[in-house]
Amino acid sequence: MAIRNKDASYDGKFVYVLKTTGTICRPSCEKKVAAPNNIIVFDSTEEALAAGYHLCKRCRPDQVGWKGARQELTDDVLKLIHENYARDFSLEVLAEELHINKFHLLRTFKLVTGQTPLQYHNWYRCEKAKELLRQPELSISYIAYETGFNSASHFSRVFNRVTSMTPSEYRKEDLKNQKEKG
Repeated sequence: MAIRNKDASYDGKFVYVLKTTGTICRPSCEKKVAAPNNIIVFDSTEEALAAGYHLCKRCRPDQVGWKGARQELTDDVLKLIHENYARDFSLEVLAEELHINKFHLLRTFKLVTGQTPLQYHNWYRCEKAKELLRQPELSISYIAYETGFNSASHFSRVFNRVTSMTPSEYRKEDLKNQKEKG
């Protein structure tokens, strides 16, 4: 049942081998589920390896903390965005830097996060902008360029779309909240 349901809660408790391919998989492997008579269950990856079978490249049963190819790709995209948030990104640029098909990247990222890489990139830049908006001596234009926007007006439109307020409104609200706390 755990194999048929691809139940990740059983990962690490046992592995199974597909007789037809000789591949060792974790219960949550995304491969098409084989007929029960084509499955051999082992208590551990080591036991299955000792029996002469090989590791699945899709689910990596030997890597206990691994959360899957989708999560790994998403983490790679997030890392790129976090480290380079002030850069302009396009789906093509991200895909090229990660050496992956742009449509696969888009589908995978959206499946895992619920948003496109561009939506996430804009959200993250706005989060960084919020930090800078807490410094009243910095101009809106300076913050826009510092967070990678080409103009203050584009920054304001994106910030408003993401936060439902303009940068100036956010700054005023934040200052008001700081005065109430302090």
